[in-house]
Amino acid sequence: MPTRLIRIMGESDIVDIDMDASTDAGLPLLMGLAAEDRINILGHWMDQDRGEKLAADPAHLAAMTLIAKDHVENHAIAKQFDAGANFIVVTVLREKWPVGSKAKFQTIANRVSAEHTYVIHPCGAAKIENLDDDDLLKQSETNQLAFALPFFKKNRRRFANSSAVQGLIKQGFAN
Repeated sequence: MPTRLIRIMGESDIVDIDMDASTDAGLPLLMGLAAEDRINILGHWMDQDRGEKLAADPAHLAAMTLIAKDHVENHAIAKQFDAGANFIVVTVLREKWPVGSKAKFQTIANRVSAEHTYVIHPCGAAKIENLDDDDLLKQSETNQLAFALPFFKKNRRRFANSSAVQGLIKQGFAN
């Protein structure tokens, strides 16, 4: 049973990763990639129903873990783990390409053979007594997404019109 869990939510897939799992197997997949490229490859993997299939491969799961863990540990939200949090939801969603900037963004996406670039956002962190309890995880996921809704609304223009975040904003389950 993991002691710290990251739930990665992409455009079409959700993958839970153990923050304390070994990431050595994922290093060859990420060799030479800058942080921005790692986020884009993670977003690409979590888009169009690729995430769950790739997570079944130990090397891809380790690479996903390494990318998400690095982002969380280098974000201000990491302090919440020191305060006892053990579960965090991280979204990796399509970025909107401003008019006149397509070539620039396409070049960035092409570096990892992706169709899009992606924005990563840690939604919040929580203390869950039993990380094996799917109902508690789902409830916390919903709460964390509701907590992040103001960020998504404020940054609506950063996300592609086709992004799942647009539907989340329209639902507006938190005001």
